[in-house]
Amino acid sequence: MPSSLRVRVFAKIRITLALAGAVLTLASAPALATNVRLVSYVSYTNTGNTADLYTDGVENLDFTNPTSPLRLELWAFNAPYSAGMSGLRLATYAFAGLDPGDAIGPVDSGTVPYTSPPDGVWYYSMLLTEFTTGTTNDGFAVRYWINFPDAVYLGVPPPPKRFTAVEFYHGGFDHYFIAASTQDIYDLDNNVHPGWYRTGYELRVWDGPGAGLNPVCRYYIPPGFGDSHFFSGSAKECADALTLFPWLVKESDAAFHIALPDQNTGACAATETPVYRLWNGRTDSNHRYTTSAQIKAEMIAKGYTAEGYGDDQVDMCAPQ
Repeated sequence: MPSSLRVRVFAKIRITLALAGAVLTLASAPALATNVRLVSYVSYTNTGNTADLYTDGVENLDFTNPTSPLRLELWAFNAPYSAGMSGLRLATYAFAGLDPGDAIGPVDSGTVPYTSPPDGVWYYSMLLTEFTTGTTNDGFAVRYWINFPDAVYLGVPPPPKRFTAVEFYHGGFDHYFIAASTQDIYDLDNNVHPGWYRTGYELRVWDGPGAGLNPVCRYYIPPGFGDSHFFSGSAKECADALTLFPWLVKESDAAFHIALPDQNTGACAATETPVYRLWNGRTDSNHRYTTSAQIKAEMIAKGYTAEGYGDDQVDMCAPQ
């Protein structure tokens, strides 16, 4: 699978590296009077068994001594790289050393051989290495590295990420809608569906499955019954809805993912926020979803009915 990543340099780090088979370990640093580092950004792309390594530049901050030949090296580790760790070397690109105080850039490897790590969760790092008289890692010792910020998931599903669903309101319909996709938010913000505007309220949800999370079904309520949408994180309620209201149109089995409260008490976990579902009770059926207890009370005062679990009528549990 093709992949790529680009990251900016934030720290100055220099250590040494040793290679035992395909595994990286730390070794004592050879006594070289050089101070060489990466400049600004690094990135990589890989497809199949090839890769392209890139950095905006390399500089030698030693104004007395030149460097030995240098290499860009892409490595994979079990955690963000720090001193004393072992890892796997994936790709390298060698280039000439720098004179005292010299700098070059950008440095682009072009296509170089790439060996993918086995399936698992990996943290990639771009290493700048310098040739020494050592015997490990082909004689190249680490002078600088930059960790890429996000884990790489190979053959395993990534964990879900939180994102923000945005509430919109249509004054002409007196309807509310939770937009939980980039396309929906863009369309409503850009008047593709006229009359909708943001209320200023949002709801945090999850973008995929995970422990303790339920997919949230999304149904369209056609004109004559509401011309609006209905969401539920309950698998039973999602199934029952089509039986009770066969005119509903299922738009998604998983518009987003979210946790459910205790069905007896309505309690959410300590790291979650209660979500209330309020129904307008009109022939033009519409629901409002909110994490605000004040809005819940205001909507009930307007004749809306709270739908959920426990005495507090909690419908779902949003991540904080």
